[in-house]
Amino acid sequence: MKGKKVLLGMSGGTDSSVAAMLLKEQGYEVAGVTFRMFDKNDEEPEFISEAKKLTESLAIPHYVMDIRKEFEQSVIQHFENEYLAGRTPHPCVFCNNHIKWEYLAQKADELGFDHLATGHYARTIHQNGKYFIARGKDPDKEQSFFLWGLPQKYLKRIIFPLGELKKTEVRDIAANRDFKKVAGKKDSMGICFVPNDYRPFLKQRLADQQLLPGPGNFVSTTGDVLGRHKGYVYYTIGQRRGLGIHLNKALYVTAIRPQTNEVVIGNQEDLMTNRILLKDYHLVDSETALTSELIVRIRYRKQATPATLRVLNEKYLEVKLSESIVREAAGQTATFYLDDIVLGGGWIVDNEQ
Repeated sequence: MKGKKVLLGMSGGTDSSVAAMLLKEQGYEVAGVTFRMFDKNDEEPEFISEAKKLTESLAIPHYVMDIRKEFEQSVIQHFENEYLAGRTPHPCVFCNNHIKWEYLAQKADELGFDHLATGHYARTIHQNGKYFIARGKDPDKEQSFFLWGLPQKYLKRIIFPLGELKKTEVRDIAANRDFKKVAGKKDSMGICFVPNDYRPFLKQRLADQQLLPGPGNFVSTTGDVLGRHKGYVYYTIGQRRGLGIHLNKALYVTAIRPQTNEVVIGNQEDLMTNRILLKDYHLVDSETALTSELIVRIRYRKQATPATLRVLNEKYLEVKLSESIVREAAGQTATFYLDDIVLGGGWIVDNEQ
């Protein structure tokens, strides 16, 4: 490994900082790159300054890529469009598939670097002539779920320094090397460009573009009007809280109809399904994926159900589950596993399509 060049995506947080330490100690020629993706400030954000300080202390080069325009036109526009279509987007997966790795590879090629690295808790495996993402060793932090869409051209170059470690070990590594501040940093939570509830962000963005839908009707599964809602973009499939309807039983959002500005309310039974339809799917090893019983995850760290796959056409893939589960909202993602190996994934759409 010595003499190999690796470009590391650095957020300024604990994980990417420790990844930089480990790569350097393993003999790699390391450089860090920090993406400026969504802030509106003229001044340099704090996370970039912190990443710079860390690279200076490790005596490795550091670069900044300002991709705010590209991030706006790709990830944030996708986020808005999905809500307007009545779906619930998963921007972290979309960013990994369409932004983060593309620009990391672009910068690595520009600098003449062989490898790409991040602080993800995941691993790569090479078998049968292909490269695969595999689950990280920390069950509480592993992040393979988000990476199902990466093509071979990236997978064959990727190094995950934290894949074999637990988060507690990562913090200890930083502390033992006298990086106390790095060791104690809080984990980032939620969507990077939406610090808390997405609704105020979405409201302002859509209002500025005169695209914000107004109030409409809550309706039952049989079409009866149950009340008024604030606008369909503020709701998601499976939502139970904050509906403002009280019928002495648990109520859930079971469908969203943008064309009529209706939000359908029903029982939990109305959400149960043993079939998931995916579009724009990606399979790393089609033969294995289509002939094996896999584990499908539709919720990060929370859902793991045996299933089989069937290709409907080039765009759509059917997932048949071994048992009924509460369905996830259209716009979310499903990831396929064989043991610890990721065989692919796709974007959830309504079963009626």
